[in-house]
Amino acid sequence: MKTMTCKELGGQCDQELSAESWDEMVKVMTKHVMEKHPDVAKEMEKMHKQDPQKWGKEMKPKWNAAPDL
Repeated sequence: MKTMTCKELGGQCDQELSAESWDEMVKVMTKHVMEKHPDVAKEMEKMHKQDPQKWGKEMKPKWNAAPDL
């Protein structure tokens, strides 16, 4: 289990998000952004259409470096 903040994952707030795997964290982060930051969700959707793997390439190394809890 790892815990990271929304901000550490490129978001706007300090909400802590926890997951067992990177794939689960992507789902948790997506749900959080859609619920709490709908304006950012629209920007993320645009970015995803331009380069579907950009966010993951930037954020997965941070996930890998985060300590296991």
